[in-house]
Amino acid sequence: MEVRDYRRALGAFPTGVTIVATYDADGEPWGLTANSFTSVSLQPPVISVCVAKSGRVFPTLSQSDHFAVNILSAEQKDLAMHFASDVENRFTNTEWTPGTATPLIPCASAHLECAAHSRVDAGDHEILLGRVISYAHAPVPPLVFCRGAFFAAPNPEVSS
Repeated sequence: MEVRDYRRALGAFPTGVTIVATYDADGEPWGLTANSFTSVSLQPPVISVCVAKSGRVFPTLSQSDHFAVNILSAEQKDLAMHFASDVENRFTNTEWTPGTATPLIPCASAHLECAAHSRVDAGDHEILLGRVISYAHAPVPPLVFCRGAFFAAPNPEVSS
């Protein structure tokens, strides 16, 4: 299997874009851009996100009891790129607010604060399962990534 071609095949699936964030042992915020996020269970509320073991945020996330998934809005492409970069601590000079137990990104489409539920070894990644302890969402279009490009998802009216 040719890895680059395999990545192209995977890239045909549109995904939302998130910033996964936590605090280190000194209380400093750390985060990374991730698009491998999904809801796992409604009762209890559990989500999953896949984190590369080779990333600089992995050691902090692997030791953390809590983390947030910040689902980015369509206006936050630059932030997604910044948190995907090689900058040492991506929160340096980045606006954020403290949540209940995690750092949150203002103006995101949604925030999910989670208690670490379990971790699953998955080759070069770890699947981090989190039990949602609080959440918020806003009626703004989310950011989507597909075939190497970002775009705004449509924002249909929410039905009750």
